[in-house]
Amino acid sequence: MGLVAGIDIGNSTTEIVISSGSKPVAWDRRPTRGIKGSEVSIKAAVSLLQSLQRENQLSVERVVVAPWLPVETTTSTIHEPLPDTGRLQILETAHQSVVGDGWAIGEPWLITQSPKAAVSLIAVVSTGVGFEFASAAINRELASGANIVGAVIADDEAVLIAKRINADIPIVDGVDTDRAQLAQKLFLEVRPQNASLKVATDVWALRSALELSEADAAPLNEIVRWVKNERTALIGTFAESKGSQQTTNGFISWNDGSTTDLFEAVARIETSLIGEAREISIAESVNTSDIWGFDITKVLAERGLRQVGHTRDLALAQLSPHSANTELDLTALFGVPVQVAESESYAARLGAKSTPGVGSNAAILDIGGGTIDLISDVEISAAGAGELLTAAVAFALNTSRGAADWIKRGPAQRLESPQVLLSEDGNKAFVSESVQYPASAMGSLVAPGPAGFLTFGQNLQPAEWRIMRQGLKQAAIGKNVARLLRTFETQTGNSNELDLVVVGGPVADDELLPVLAAIPGVKGIGRGNVAGMLGHRFAVAYGLSQL
Repeated sequence: MGLVAGIDIGNSTTEIVISSGSKPVAWDRRPTRGIKGSEVSIKAAVSLLQSLQRENQLSVERVVVAPWLPVETTTSTIHEPLPDTGRLQILETAHQSVVGDGWAIGEPWLITQSPKAAVSLIAVVSTGVGFEFASAAINRELASGANIVGAVIADDEAVLIAKRINADIPIVDGVDTDRAQLAQKLFLEVRPQNASLKVATDVWALRSALELSEADAAPLNEIVRWVKNERTALIGTFAESKGSQQTTNGFISWNDGSTTDLFEAVARIETSLIGEAREISIAESVNTSDIWGFDITKVLAERGLRQVGHTRDLALAQLSPHSANTELDLTALFGVPVQVAESESYAARLGAKSTPGVGSNAAILDIGGGTIDLISDVEISAAGAGELLTAAVAFALNTSRGAADWIKRGPAQRLESPQVLLSEDGNKAFVSESVQYPASAMGSLVAPGPAGFLTFGQNLQPAEWRIMRQGLKQAAIGKNVARLLRTFETQTGNSNELDLVVVGGPVADDELLPVLAAIPGVKGIGRGNVAGMLGHRFAVAYGLSQL
């Protein structure tokens, strides 16, 4: 019987199974190069097939591949537009590089001009002025008797200027100084790390500081609500209202004809069904057959690890509605006849159903790098899977996706001293004599990597990492599977609980199955063992070889 190679080029991993009839005789996998279905990804698959044939002294007669529907996974920070508060306006500032502990109110003074005498002043440092010039100008006016009570800076120079001036005043940077210098009066409050605003969150204290009449104080409730979770506040009194702010976050267009700003679309995504979105626009407009995403900061805030502010840190996955590179001559590339299967999901069903002991009514859940497929009475494919989790972890930890792909998999320990590791459950263990950690790893979390250990989370406790990790897994994959089940019930009218055979690379994660088992609609769940010997991987590749 001739040998057939099933080749599954996934968004993260390319897997190949060579079968003789129903028996797998060779198999291997490698990370996918480039975008799924791109020419570079296909040529990498050709190279892997050739290597597999050489190592096992085999010669395939036919290759079967699935349609290539790539998924783009991104992270993006978007901002809530400032509210319309009339002549009293909130001015944006940076929230990390700030100096001081207190509040000040004064007239804006552009440091390149002469200051007014006998009034309280807020120094305004425009972009490009430079911290040395700004420091010298502020010190010169302080020495001459000017009452400088605060400073607002355009560039990231708050700390540099604070260390060079002869006054202990609140300073913020990241300010629109062109707007700030037009104010009649500026109110500035700064609090240290892990502290909250005091005056700006007290409507009566703020009204008193700004010396407002009852009529002018009407917008204060909205201002106090806006700054309640911040540690800096900059409020200006202007001669006229600026009006409502325009957002440039992007949008999502839906199949019902509606369009939603991306900031507001996150809540709709969480309650949507598969395939309800048709277009997403951030930097550019892209057609899509499905979108899944969530707010990373909100997920962590719900678990007490972050504060919700006026930005949303989105992890988004969008599924292309069109197969990639259908114009390539695949037979020429592979050197043997190539068959393109009608459905990747059908191949996954064939592969997963080869698991010993699987019931005839069991549904298949194939969790890959880019998509999650549910295959039962219908075949449903959802954007967002392992790569989305990787992207969210990388963003939350401020690390690379390559490192996050390993870090996300399970528990980590904190290096308390050169000899002691602290585990997530609070237990301590001695460092193995065969392992030596560098001094830079002290106080960091350490996790297994592809070539030793990876360090991350310098300010993170092991138990916090556990809460963060499991929360992101629930958001990226658990809630997406729940969306798949809702869509399945809507399309089929079948509200019965499902027994699931789960296959795919992410299924190696021991923390994932309990997350999936807790989803409403799941009756029984277990990992696949493709062909009784390949484990939970290679379901699509083996299924393709059986077509």
